[in-house]
Amino acid sequence: MKKIIFICFSLLLALTGGCSMNDNDKNTKNDNTEAVKPKDMDPKDLPQVPAFQDEKTREYMVSTKEEEPGYYLLESKLKGFRMLFPEDGEYVPDLSSTGENEETIVFDSFNKKTNIQYDGQLDYHQDKSFANDKDTMLDIVSGRNNYTGKYEERELSDKIVYYAQKKSVFDDVEGKNNYSYRFFGYVKSSKEDYLGIEYSFRFSCFKEAESCSLKEEDARKKVQKIIDSITFLKFKKEK
Repeated sequence: MKKIIFICFSLLLALTGGCSMNDNDKNTKNDNTEAVKPKDMDPKDLPQVPAFQDEKTREYMVSTKEEEPGYYLLESKLKGFRMLFPEDGEYVPDLSSTGENEETIVFDSFNKKTNIQYDGQLDYHQDKSFANDKDTMLDIVSGRNNYTGKYEERELSDKIVYYAQKKSVFDDVEGKNNYSYRFFGYVKSSKEDYLGIEYSFRFSCFKEAESCSLKEEDARKKVQKIIDSITFLKFKKEK
């Protein structure tokens, strides 16, 4: 009799636990995408950071889950790639665009505590023959950034990252905060032909008269974190 009661009790716990798990997970899919997307949620229920409180920016946000401290997951409108996005970043619609096989995402970020402002631009290309020619792409990137030097190359599991940087000093700006750092390059998919992303980031001190803790190494690490997090979503279908 005791054995029968124990079995019934165990079944009840299993059923209750199973129902509880389903309730907790009903708004989340296994692919890290919420059933109710942030753009369709009440802003009061979203993280109180610019990436979600700005109407245009939250259209790109995949989930309210913080992937890493200060970073959430962004997905392009063409659903071509995902990457980490800073919580204080805001999408700039006037400089961004979406086409049939191309997409430009521009955003800016400002930290009041550090007095550091940075902006980023990513130009996504899919099914474009020139995207396969890294020399052509790097010539384009160099021209846009007025750069004549070489690029470092890093091969990751699903992509090849080409990277360069430069420091600019503005003689017409008084004070010690008269400089900026720019990081730029190209990310080429190693699993799919004709698929890649140009990128460019610029860091500077927002207010010239105030103290600014902008350091080249810190800025470089921010860029590398974002660029290395890029995941291409368009792959060849198995035949």
